[in-house]
Amino acid sequence: RSDLYFVCRLDPIEEVDEAGNVIIPKPCAQECEIEATAWVPLSEYRDMVNGANGGPGHPMMSNIMKVFDEGIRIKQKVIKSIVPGRKPNPLYIPTLTDSE
Repeated sequence: RSDLYFVCRLDPIEEVDEAGNVIIPKPCAQECEIEATAWVPLSEYRDMVNGANGGPGHPMMSNIMKVFDEGIRIKQKVIKSIVPGRKPNPLYIPTLTDSE
């Protein structure tokens, strides 16, 4: 196990059944790496992040919601590794201003 926490914004690919009903397929976790996956409505996610259901809230995720709410763009920055022979690693970070 690790303490790695990964968040991404995804839009589900909608399918239409024979009767014309829109179906959103369930996300599939890779069993050896991910414990659980689920589509969560943004309002429900926001309640979990802010502790609206009696929980303590989540400081890191509150900052992620701030990035989303303020429309801050995410940029990629490639960081050179300090380990000899290792390739540079991409890091995805929010920009603070449009000029960054």
